[in-house]
Amino acid sequence: MREMREMRGGRRFGGRAASTVSAVLAVTMMAACSRPGRRDADERDASQIAMGSPEHGAVLIRKYGCGSCHTIPGIPGAKSTVGPPLAGIAGRSYIAGVLPNNPDNMTAWIHNPPAVDSKTAMPYMGISAAEARDIAAYIYTLK
Repeated sequence: MREMREMRGGRRFGGRAASTVSAVLAVTMMAACSRPGRRDADERDASQIAMGSPEHGAVLIRKYGCGSCHTIPGIPGAKSTVGPPLAGIAGRSYIAGVLPNNPDNMTAWIHNPPAVDSKTAMPYMGISAAEARDIAAYIYTLK
C-alpha cells in the first residue's frame, strides 16, 4: 500500500504518524461525546459514589423488604417483578424514567419516591436520607 504524505509547516506526515494522529483524534472525539462525569460502573467505587456503605445497604434492603418488589442480585429471595430489576442500574441514564441517574438523585428517590414522582407505585418506606445513601451505594455495585 502506498504511503500518503502531506506537508504541514515544513514537516511531512504520513504512515504511522498519520495513523497515530487519527487514532488520538478519534479517541478524543469519542470522549467528548460521552456523558460528562460518567465513567464505566466497573471503574467506580460504590461507597465513594453515594457516600454510603454498600454492606449496610444490603442489610437495609433486606430490612425494608425491597426484594418484595424488585429482583436484586446478591439479596436472598429478592426475585420479584413488581418493580424493575435493579441489576445494572448504575449504567442506566434515568432513575424511574424521571431523574438523571446520579448519586444525589438516587438517594432522593430511595428516601421518598412520591416526593419525586407523585404517580409512582414505589411507596414511601420511611427510609432516612443516611439509609438511602447506603442503599444507593449497594445498588451502584450491581452489574
